[in-house]
Amino acid sequence: MNNMMTTERLLDKLEELLNSGKKQMFSNMRLVDANSCLAIVQQIRNQLPTELSEAIVILRDCDKLKESAEHEANEIINEAHAKAQELVSESEITKEGERKAAEYVNNAGQFADNLVEQSYIQVNNMYIEVENVMRQMLDTVMANRESLFVPEDNNQGDVPPQNDQQNFNRTNEPRRG
Repeated sequence: MNNMMTTERLLDKLEELLNSGKKQMFSNMRLVDANSCLAIVQQIRNQLPTELSEAIVILRDCDKLKESAEHEANEIINEAHAKAQELVSESEITKEGERKAAEYVNNAGQFADNLVEQSYIQVNNMYIEVENVMRQMLDTVMANRESLFVPEDNNQGDVPPQNDQQNFNRTNEPRRG
């Protein structure tokens, strides 16, 4: 979460830098320090791999949990088999042992299946959360980029900023002859 806060602060800083640029006359463009903007963008890019690597660590933890559950299930199954072999001597005891062994195997399988399913659900939710955060960050970056080109004053009519500059140059040229 700390990385997310850092990323948000960097985006705020980039937006502030873009908004603080000096507005050019007769256009909606602003002069900004490109090196400062690019440095902030690089810092944001450096933050994203950190957030992704945190998600990978979580996935590894889920895999370890799954392995642990499978190991525990195997131990339960082995215990069930051992108990079943001890009870082989008498038929009634044997039947009871087989029933319990099957129950242990069934319970262990259900336990392992539940742990695996919970792990997949948790990992999927984490992927969704990371995806949503990245979409929000992308939307913010795109909105900031688009805001660079949005006219601030709609009273200029239909003349594009380039034409304003051309008209300015024509009216300020020295008259000949």
